[in-house]
Amino acid sequence: MRKSFVIFLKDALRTLPEREALVIQLYYVEELNVYEIAEVLEVTTGRVSQIKKSAISSLRHFLGEREALILKR
Repeated sequence: MRKSFVIFLKDALRTLPEREALVIQLYYVEELNVYEIAEVLEVTTGRVSQIKKSAISSLRHFLGEREALILKR
């Protein structure tokens, strides 16, 4: 179960633009905070928050579509 979930999440992350995927990885995997990510990307903390919000929205949309496909089976 865990292995298929990891594959599912990787598929979801691949749907994101590169910068959004990077912010998600830095925030949730590397556990950097918004200030640290801003330094890495050389942007403001506000911009990091915008990118993160957009990425999460895209992931929710992707996951929702996948769930709908699974339920149709």
